[in-house]
Amino acid sequence: MQIALVTDFGTRDPYVAAMKGVLVSRTAAALHDLTHEIAPYDVLGAAWFLKSIVAYWPAGTIFVCVVDPGVGTERKIIALEQGEKIFLAPDNGLLTFVWSGAAGSQPAEDARRARRAESPPLHSVENADLFLPGGSTTFHGRDRFAPVAAALANGLPIAEVGPVIDRIKTLPYEQPFYGETIRGTIVAIDRFGNAITDIERARVPFDAFALRVRDVVIDRIETTYGGAAPGPFLIVGSTGCVEISVANASAAERLQLRRLERVELWKSDGGSMHA
Repeated sequence: MQIALVTDFGTRDPYVAAMKGVLVSRTAAALHDLTHEIAPYDVLGAAWFLKSIVAYWPAGTIFVCVVDPGVGTERKIIALEQGEKIFLAPDNGLLTFVWSGAAGSQPAEDARRARRAESPPLHSVENADLFLPGGSTTFHGRDRFAPVAAALANGLPIAEVGPVIDRIKTLPYEQPFYGETIRGTIVAIDRFGNAITDIERARVPFDAFALRVRDVVIDRIETTYGGAAPGPFLIVGSTGCVEISVANASAAERLQLRRLERVELWKSDGGSMHA
């Protein structure tokens, strides 16, 4: 077992160090800092980060994800075992993209039935015997997430963290629609200014395509960032999703793009692919 940490704590303050102190005092499992630079309170950013990296981590990884604006309220802490990996996260939408029960564009009731029938059990973390005694209402990362993660790493069955539940909160975000016109969303803007959509290239049924965001239409497709001609272009990034980019510049700044903006993509006879 190994424990992988995702938080919005940064590294200046004592929060990460306190969490890791609890972990190393209770388990010999390896600890990995995946990121502590999620923007404060940015649940969507954490959810997309997690989606982008989970597949590359081995079975036996416990992901401890603490981006938790509702800490101390009645929100639940969720434990999910899926694909031989365990996720601990607040019930605030952080697991939207990794939970197999987040069932695409199905109607709401169909999605709920699919989750009940096919999804691995979700647990509400309520076993207070696992928590640090005398914990605070403002730092569940240290007082609840860390000791529970340590117990799981030491072999505690996930069923013992708390009762099974059949649903979790998901982000108020519209899943991509794949048809003759594909509709998606800008879900992330990376530090280079690439605007990353949730449109998966593998699900786009045509070679050449154009994309519209607001009143801007882009139909030039590149396969690399380097050597691209001036101006915006489309590229399939490392997540396998379509991105809006500008070579050696920020597409987000150039086009004034914002996260959660909707985009449309369609077959383009005039589109061009550049190597």
